Amino acid sequence: MRKGSPVELDQQRRRFIGSSLAAFGVASVAGLPAPAFANNQLSTERASKDNCSRLTELQVASMRINAPTFTVETPQSEMQTLTRQLRMARRYQDLLYLSFQNESSIHVYDSTSLLPRFEIPFGAQLGILKDFAVSESGDVFALFTGRHTITHLSSNGAFVQTIGEFGIDKPQQLNGPSSLTIDSLGNIHVWDSGARKIKVFTPDNQFVRQYGQARFSPVQMVRSIDGRDPIVVIGGNSGDQVWSFQV
Repeated sequence: MRKGSPVELDQQRRRFIGSSLAAFGVASVAGLPAPAFANNQLSTERASKDNCSRLTELQVASMRINAPTFTVETPQSEMQTLTRQLRMARRYQDLLYLSFQNESSIHVYDSTSLLPRFEIPFGAQLGILKDFAVSESGDVFALFTGRHTITHLSSNGAFVQTIGEFGIDKPQQLNGPSSLTIDSLGNIHVWDSGARKIKVFTPDNQFVRQYGQARFSPVQMVRSIDGRDPIVVIGGNSGDQVWSFQV
């Protein structure tokens, strides 16, 4: 793994590569305008799927994983068992991390046997999970509705710390974060919909830099960010635009 201080990393040459590609991954709805990357060189090279962790609902369905179930009572007073709907899924190394509707936990499966491995619970008081990413050590960095910060959880779901702070005046402040990924250096890239920028933090809550500010029109939507190196920004009006940013 390449190492360096935040300042050194910020001084490294960065370039964007834009391309019209089919989006892959379960997208968290965000609002990054594509023209923020408009001055970058176009490329037809597809971002490597091995670099990205998001899985589509179709991909997960093809695995035939036994999703969690719940029981409801019908108007006829009969009990019926239903399967919970998948909300988002990511693959990290040999593990699948799946979040299901109306559950305050992330289910972890073996990517080969597809058997359940363990569960990462989080307090219901945190709210509804919007997006999450997993570090190499297994820690979870999550975004929840109504919270303008990144929540750092241990691999067993214990609260570790809050990353970032709510606000609009300082670079390290967040206002509506909605999608995130972790790069090859372990830094967290989060799309801040209020500032319309991607902001980068270290796992110990040090602000590194920001990029991707909207300066041009017309405005196009970006739905999620993904990848380790490069960082992959997925969007466009039809979800068919991909921009890559080298770490």
